[in-house]
Amino acid sequence: MAEAEAKAEAKAEAKAEAKKELTVKKLREKGVKPKKEVLERSKEQRRIIKQITECLKSGPKTIPEIASELNLPTGVVTWYIMTLWKYGQVVAGEEVDGYYKYELAAKEVKEEEGE
Repeated sequence: MAEAEAKAEAKAEAKAEAKKELTVKKLREKGVKPKKEVLERSKEQRRIIKQITECLKSGPKTIPEIASELNLPTGVVTWYIMTLWKYGQVVAGEEVDGYYKYELAAKEVKEEEGE
């Protein structure tokens, strides 16, 4: 039963992704451009993700260590680390004083070395 549910969920996700791509394509064809605020926010998000991944290249770190090194609020770092973890770009390692040490996933490290 769980296998059937997983297949149904995967099919629904693929359908939603196809619809999203179609919507974006239609908007581009109409010449609709994203708002400046959206572009700025996206740029800021990419910048923070890059800072965090660069920080983790020197080795595993806890969220407070990353926040301190990058001078960012721990809540912001937590949000980005959890997002990166969800998508397999970072992994949780050992626990130190109640905090997990996060490090780049092996796949992520290999891609960055190949650049």
